[in-house]
Amino acid sequence: MSRLVFASIAAAAVGLMTIPGVARAQFSPVGKSPMLQSNDHLDDNGRRAGKETDDNIVRDATKAMDDASPKVRIDALNKLRFVHSPKAVDLLLKGLADPDVRVKVKAIDILGARQTTEAVPSMCQYLFLRSTEPVVKLHIAAALGRIGDTRGALPVMQYLSESTDERERGTAVYALGEIGDNQADDLLTKTASDDPSPTVRHLAQEALEKIQGELPMQRTVQSAKVDKTLVPTDERLSKLREMDAELHKQQ
Repeated sequence: MSRLVFASIAAAAVGLMTIPGVARAQFSPVGKSPMLQSNDHLDDNGRRAGKETDDNIVRDATKAMDDASPKVRIDALNKLRFVHSPKAVDLLLKGLADPDVRVKVKAIDILGARQTTEAVPSMCQYLFLRSTEPVVKLHIAAALGRIGDTRGALPVMQYLSESTDERERGTAVYALGEIGDNQADDLLTKTASDDPSPTVRHLAQEALEKIQGELPMQRTVQSAKVDKTLVPTDERLSKLREMDAELHKQQ
């Protein structure tokens, strides 16, 4: 199987993703379908949820974000997914600082899916902090890649350098490829040759090729698609492992 064909298959596999859950990391930008009106929204399963004004959604979400139940707060964040207003962004950023990990992860996933650049400074800060939960850092690395802001490059590089977990390193190198900052070239080159995981080495090489313009960035390829579900990072890496094993069989 040629390298070009394998790259196309890998891109298609990653394209399955549209992201939230156990290590759910997001790499396809969210957008509105031409079939949706401005005041139509999708529920968490991608179904039309009826007509509600953005102002009403923001009002209800504002109240819900002060609820004691994490589930209520998560539901509130879900309803903000397709609401494009500064108030919605403020509520999502509030979710990023929520004391419940599940709420944090939901906020991170949605901010990444929306490619919210305003979230980058806060995400970078949480990625640096030792006290940040590992699963939260995993989602942040993925979200920074999805947003594609070069301010996220150095924090993700540090995250990659410090990680001993294959899933985390795989997410980090993928994110660096999506960010596209060539200051990551040396680290990615070292990872592509020295990482103990064949999958991470392969992802690091692909990341280098994205930065050098030899492969398209997934966030660019998916820019016009609606985000209905999100594929877990570990699920995506598992799929890539399967393809990598198949490739080696055919060599």
